[in-house]
Amino acid sequence: MIQTENFHKVQVSSSQELRAWLQQHHGQKESVWLVTFKKTVPEKYLSTSEVLDELLCFGWIDGIRRKLDDNKTMQLISPRKVEHWAKTYKDRAAKLIEEGKMQDAGFRSIELSKQAGLWDFMEDVDNLVVPEDLQKALKKYEGATEFFYAINDSSKRFVLRYIKLAKTEKTRVSRIEQIAVLASRGEKLKGS
Repeated sequence: MIQTENFHKVQVSSSQELRAWLQQHHGQKESVWLVTFKKTVPEKYLSTSEVLDELLCFGWIDGIRRKLDDNKTMQLISPRKVEHWAKTYKDRAAKLIEEGKMQDAGFRSIELSKQAGLWDFMEDVDNLVVPEDLQKALKKYEGATEFFYAINDSSKRFVLRYIKLAKTEKTRVSRIEQIAVLASRGEKLKGS
């Protein structure tokens, strides 16, 4: 578990302030709490979408978000590790590149992911391709297939990602069985 209380806090009240901070600090290795104002303070409000755009431009990523007080929230932001990119993040990065906002650090993050073979790693998940082993497991349980295909796309992606990110074959088999049993009971995976 991450010791989140140990991170430095950085407060911003505009995307320009966040961009200026990232220009100076994008090379650091440590995560920080990004403190932003809620909609209740409209002149200082920065949307999560604006935050994410700036982070991606500099090779950073958003993390857990917590309430700080009645007017502010804080979100853990970190330099992006070499890892897979979800379609939504890839689409957002493409838009930022097209708009001329992407910075060298952001381009570097994308390139490292591509070099590691992780840029398209989740393409089957993004396209909702249900693997054969999951299909077979669902067929073993009455009603499981129907339930699984009836859940919304976001929940399906969550489940498919959960299966794909299993580090061992044993874990993958266990997760698939878990999904099939839950689906047979008409239950979704917790968090999906």
